[in-house]
Amino acid sequence: MKKNILIVGGSSGIGLELARHYVSEGHRVCITGRGDPGLSNAQFFRLPITASADDLAKGISDLVAAFHGVHTLVYAAGFLQRGPIETLSDEALLTMTHVGLLAPMMLAARLKPLAPMPLKLMLVTSSSQYTPRPQEPAYSATKAGLAMLGACLVRDPGFGKVLVVAPSGIQTPFWDRTDEDTSTMLDPIWTAEQIVALSSGPFKYKYAKLLRNPARVEVVETFDNNFSPIN
Repeated sequence: MKKNILIVGGSSGIGLELARHYVSEGHRVCITGRGDPGLSNAQFFRLPITASADDLAKGISDLVAAFHGVHTLVYAAGFLQRGPIETLSDEALLTMTHVGLLAPMMLAARLKPLAPMPLKLMLVTSSSQYTPRPQEPAYSATKAGLAMLGACLVRDPGFGKVLVVAPSGIQTPFWDRTDEDTSTMLDPIWTAEQIVALSSGPFKYKYAKLLRNPARVEVVETFDNNFSPIN
């Protein structure tokens, strides 16, 4: 079955690699982000997520109106500002919260009643979801919150399968203009391939870590439709 797949954060990195995969399979794909990656046979919608909640709400409403009948929402957007909590500006805190939590919540709220079938969610978090880091208090909190959002929404019959994937650092433009050592980070193509594989097969909820050095997959938990563990 060909599906309508919305990928938020698809201008580069994992989101773009996932978009390439789904386009190659003949699905109808819409990518959002700040810049158009120019992917053939994919629709692009400019959706910069800033500190303004009003702008975000309008942008998401316009997006939902422009791309109809979404079967699958892939949320792969990220925004990181590091530092002790007192050094982070209000704008940085708001932007991280909007990118990490408010945007996916608004999308879920708008897409659920319009979906042609229970909406499938694929949420890309980070190893910051489960690793406390003193220089990433807000970022880690939003990633942990995104994972919990997925764990809650899967219990709503209006949603179908939910996959939560927490990758370690990935070699993407996310790290441009930083001094981060990306030499042992995950390859985005490999990461996207693992996410596609994890999303297939029968399950209701799945949570997996993508670890690095060496690159490997650790499935933390998988539940069936009765929320019984699948071994």
